[in-house]
Amino acid sequence: MASQKDKVTLILGCASGMGAATLKMLLADGAKVVGFDNNEENMAETLEEIADEMPDHPGTLDMVYGDITSAEDRKRALDLVAEKYGKLDTLLYVVGVLDLMCPAHKTDDELWQYVMDVNCNDCFYTVRDALPMLLDHEGPAANVVIVGSVGGLYGSTAGAAYVTSKHAVLGLARNLAWSYHWRNLRVNVVNPGAIMTGILGNAMEKWPDRDVMDNEGNDLYNVRGGVALGVDAEGNNMMGDAEDIARAIMFLIDDDNKYVNGEQITVDGGWTSF
Repeated sequence: MASQKDKVTLILGCASGMGAATLKMLLADGAKVVGFDNNEENMAETLEEIADEMPDHPGTLDMVYGDITSAEDRKRALDLVAEKYGKLDTLLYVVGVLDLMCPAHKTDDELWQYVMDVNCNDCFYTVRDALPMLLDHEGPAANVVIVGSVGGLYGSTAGAAYVTSKHAVLGLARNLAWSYHWRNLRVNVVNPGAIMTGILGNAMEKWPDRDVMDNEGNDLYNVRGGVALGVDAEGNNMMGDAEDIARAIMFLIDDDNKYVNGEQITVDGGWTSF
């Protein structure tokens, strides 16, 4: 496995869950990371964990706090990369929001637009605006990895807005991979299944007056489906860990895997095998 030592990496959504797990692996491998997140409290906890677990890590970290839906905030992150390093080796879009499992007849305009913005539109804007630093990369190809979802593969895995947004972002990744493979850029996707992260808590903060999980949607998309590999001692479905997704991301950005482009790694414990 090739090292990420001194690779300049912008990771969006690094304060908790899959993003935090990936951040730790990058720092442990010596990457020069610029992180972006909107949750300073979660990031403070992650920084404490890093200090406790890996105080002598060889990587570096600069943080930008902001709203992914804000063009100005996204620009601040890209400007920091440009001003400090003058190049970008890797862009990781690990930002995502749920749609509360709402079927179409319960999805209002506000919920639809927010989910589409965060999961798809803002991903496009971020990658588009980073392309000048990614294209025609010297040496091994630059990398973009987008965290998609099994919701981008099947219509029965979440509500209408989430499934649509994740299908859309997979199409975006395929288009980017083809459009820029000749300019030394690789674009790949990781599709998580059911992973233990704070995404439900984030939804509760964003929508305090809504049910965090629509009962009808939960019956449609979870109870009638399968979410993981096996069951635990209490008979509950087992879920994956954030580190499972982080390891897949690290695989995709590894220079040893230089011929992997336009692909998806689905990490779901076998959910989508039936």
